Parts: sequence; C-alpha cells; structure tokens
Amino acid sequence: MASKQPVHSGSAQTKEFDISLVDERIRGRSPDYARAVASVDANHTLRVEIEAANELNWELDARIANGSLEILRAFNDGDGVPDDVIPNWVERVADVVGERLEGDR
Repeated sequence: MASKQPVHSGSAQTKEFDISLVDERIRGRSPDYARAVASVDANHTLRVEIEAANELNWELDARIANGSLEILRAFNDGDGVPDDVIPNWVERVADVVGERLEGDR
C-alpha cells in the first residue's frame, strides 16, 4: 500500500488501498475493483474515500469501534445520503479498509 499526499490538510495521515472485490468475495451488483483512501485529519476524523469504475464516488466519515469500521455519515459525489441508500459493496469495502487499518496498528 502506498502513501500519498494528505487528502484534507497538511497534517492528515493518509493510506491508500487497492481492493479486489472478487478476491474479497464481495458479490452482487458491484464493481470488480475499488480504490480506497483513508485519511485521519488533525481532529482525528477518519474519512474513507472510495472510487470504482462506472460508479459514483463515495466518501464516508467513520470511526473504528470494537474492532470494526462504523460509518457515521456518507456522501455520494458530495451529496449526503441516508444509511439505507449505501450499497452493500460500499459497506463491505469499508469493512475491508477497517480490517486493514486495524492490521497496521
């Protein structure tokens, strides 16, 4: 996994993940591949940005609680969306990001 420039500010910590949804056995109406960028800013806010081919971009404000990633707010191409609108594949990709972040501790 490669680090890149901070997403939100100069003091953010950022990690980038390439995720094969096929390898992770994320099935259903989903893309085969996604790129996720997780960043923690100076206020300790965790933001997960997910991009996949032919899909709208997702931004998740989240926290890690009890060993898993909990989505607090979701945005689809900049617009806020309710929890029940988040596709299953986005939630599963967020889980994979949470697992990988926990593994780096």
